[in-house]
Amino acid sequence: MHAALDVGVRAPLTLLIAPPGTGKTVLLSDWVRRRRDDGTAVTWISGHAAGSFGRMLEQAVDRDPSDPELVVVDDGHLLSATVLAELALVLRKSPHALRIVLASRYDLPLPVPELELRGLALTLRSRDLRFTDAEATELVKAHAGSATAEDIRLFQANTAGWAAALVLAARTFAASGEVRWSLVNQGPVLDLFLGETVSTLNERVQAMLLSTFGVPSVTAELAAALSDDPDAGAMLAELAGNGLLVTAYVDGPGAEPSYRYHPLLVELLRRRVAANAERARIVAAAQHRSALYYENRGDSVGALRSALGADDPALVARIVLSRGPELLAAGELELVAVALGVVPVEDFPHLLGVRGLLRRASGDVAGAVMDAAAADRLTGERDAPTPEDDALEADAVLLRLWKSRYGWHDVRSAIDGARSLLSPDSGSSDAVLGPERLAWLLIELAAAETWADDLDRASAHLGEALVSARMAAHSRLIAGGLVHRAVVQYARGQLRNAARSAREALDIGGDDLPPEYAVRAYVVLGFAALGDLRRDEAWRWYELVAMTASAESDTVIGALRATLRGVLLIEDGRLDEALSELSADPAAAGPLPSFLARDLALLRFRLAVLIGDEDGAAGQLAELDRVGSGPEAELLQAMLSIGEGDLRATVRMIDEVLAHPGIYPPVASAAASFRTVLLTRAADPAAAEASLVDTLNRVAPQRIVHALIPAGGEPVFLDQLRAYARSPNPHPFAAIALERLDGYRSKGGVTLLARTRPDTDAVPDRRLSAVVNGAQIRLTGREADVLDQLALGNSYTETAKALFITENTVKTHLMALYRKLGVEKRSAALRVARGVGLLRPAPAVETGLPAAQGSSPGAFDGQGRLR
Repeated sequence: MHAALDVGVRAPLTLLIAPPGTGKTVLLSDWVRRRRDDGTAVTWISGHAAGSFGRMLEQAVDRDPSDPELVVVDDGHLLSATVLAELALVLRKSPHALRIVLASRYDLPLPVPELELRGLALTLRSRDLRFTDAEATELVKAHAGSATAEDIRLFQANTAGWAAALVLAARTFAASGEVRWSLVNQGPVLDLFLGETVSTLNERVQAMLLSTFGVPSVTAELAAALSDDPDAGAMLAELAGNGLLVTAYVDGPGAEPSYRYHPLLVELLRRRVAANAERARIVAAAQHRSALYYENRGDSVGALRSALGADDPALVARIVLSRGPELLAAGELELVAVALGVVPVEDFPHLLGVRGLLRRASGDVAGAVMDAAAADRLTGERDAPTPEDDALEADAVLLRLWKSRYGWHDVRSAIDGARSLLSPDSGSSDAVLGPERLAWLLIELAAAETWADDLDRASAHLGEALVSARMAAHSRLIAGGLVHRAVVQYARGQLRNAARSAREALDIGGDDLPPEYAVRAYVVLGFAALGDLRRDEAWRWYELVAMTASAESDTVIGALRATLRGVLLIEDGRLDEALSELSADPAAAGPLPSFLARDLALLRFRLAVLIGDEDGAAGQLAELDRVGSGPEAELLQAMLSIGEGDLRATVRMIDEVLAHPGIYPPVASAAASFRTVLLTRAADPAAAEASLVDTLNRVAPQRIVHALIPAGGEPVFLDQLRAYARSPNPHPFAAIALERLDGYRSKGGVTLLARTRPDTDAVPDRRLSAVVNGAQIRLTGREADVLDQLALGNSYTETAKALFITENTVKTHLMALYRKLGVEKRSAALRVARGVGLLRPAPAVETGLPAAQGSSPGAFDGQGRLR
């Protein structure tokens, strides 16, 4: 600044124009002292006592202009009109007779533009006096040495480099030790700094500032709209040119500038509005214009916020009715709640639907149900529908669809009502629905259709929802459509597509994605990870599902969660925990959708096979038939026929069912891999390789490698896959499948293929039924496993570890065994079981020593332990 003044005083006039507190006097005092130290004569004149300045001007014309006196005038805005007129005259007639540095709080009636064009004047303004971050740090540290960089950043943000404000903030901090912004609570300070400056602005400029100060950043177009003054842009440009009160920002070359107001100016204007009814009226009128401006541009948040400041309940009600669902879908629950507090539903009954949606989104289920019922009654009473009626009906339909998924409204009736509203003949205007309300309605309709097993219509409506949501650029609704589509894709066995939709939803929704949407993505990604045999990742996705509150109340997600956990428990060998998890259906609003019932039945069937529960397996086949998965049940029944020993017959049965179209891909893939093992066992390498290729063709598109787990546990399958992957022209997915399966093993239970394995590692057949004491008994597969552990002499703890169950579960099975065998202790149980053929023959023990007298290898001692 010293250098700038040094340059300026080479010309007749140097002006320093800035509001009070910006450092004008401090700067000039320091500069004058330096000049005097250098031997320059400088006269200092204050505007409070400028009589001598007038006489100096009278003499200036007659003075030799080659060496004019250097004069500094502080507080030049206090100069009288007569003195200013005399100064203007001298500057026009004999400018070279003067060297004046004049500081003022605002522009004075002097011929500055004329002099600047001739290179005879320099003007420094507020922007030149604004403290940079580095300068602010030095200034604050001079008054508050303990202030941290973060404290100084806060001060700088609230003062925008205003020197005196920085000093006051620093002194307040030094005195209190608290990091707070207290200057805005000091009315006299604001009046001192800005009151006079603002008061000197003409009425149009003040009205423009009052109309626009509530906007964080204002363009010329917006300022004109809010103030209803076409010259608002020019006013802003002039204020920005002066420096401190208004700052202009330009994003790039050719871009229109946007303007921001100094925080202290905003606070001063806010105080003035609060204290003056006429100014408050100006602001309210500007807020009304602002609401219309933002509404016309599709900015619903800006429109409603402005409407709340317009003191016009009818305007607020109209915007809430038209934009409420859009705002709620975007997560603006608090804003809508504030608006509904301003416009009571009792006075504006068409807002019942919006309030119901707000209560639903806020977790007030009872309130949402009551509002939904009230909205239904109101829509039933209308005679000549109005646009407001149409909006209310759309919201009522949204709430009915939501209730139908919880059993509080008939799902078919809700779906029919939504389809009727969306039909071209309904008379509902697209303008009334809007793309956001339409997208939400279509998503809810698709969710209900998914529940009602109409996956084709659900998929079509989700496609329409995504078109509407993308047209509105509404990220939450886009994400909502994607996660519901992911569930539909999962239901159809399109696991890879489902994962892609879920990931896209998480990417688009980010941290703002509502839990009811995010949890759908989590569970689908859990199944996708499991399908690709990434078990640890699947557990991580499951944990996210389990931590989401909506997983408990959403029946679809509850069923998917239980299914995912059941599969993971089976993979970890925790079969008893899986059995407990899958022992009952999730709480549901009526029968589960067929795809959920199908998946649960398939998983329960797998578990029954692993624990040797033939009755349980048969029951799940019947359940699959009941829920419309007859072909899948036939395929599983064909696989069960392996127990009859005719491999070719089993293969033929599997082929016959696989020829039917539309079989659930995971089941079809598992059956194809099962058939591959059987053909390998039957020593038919050509047919086995063809079956392997068919298996890979079924698995590869959606990466459902998990379906290969039973076959993957068979050495012959892995050997064949390994050899095929190394062949000259293998299937592209062969190497991937091999890499996934090689080394991966499920930890619990015995598969059908393992039970019928013809090599030495095969599990021998064993009887589960026998006649004991004249009565027919039948052991469960798990009871038989416990009996085998008893025969090995294992303790409760050892048995629990071997079977991946708890000791209490071991005791429960043991008591059931004792009851069925009619005994009370271990030794008797083993004796009776061996006598009726329920116990596997003990393996021969090669000791290298002759058997003891009276015993044989594998015999048991008196405590039931292997000798």
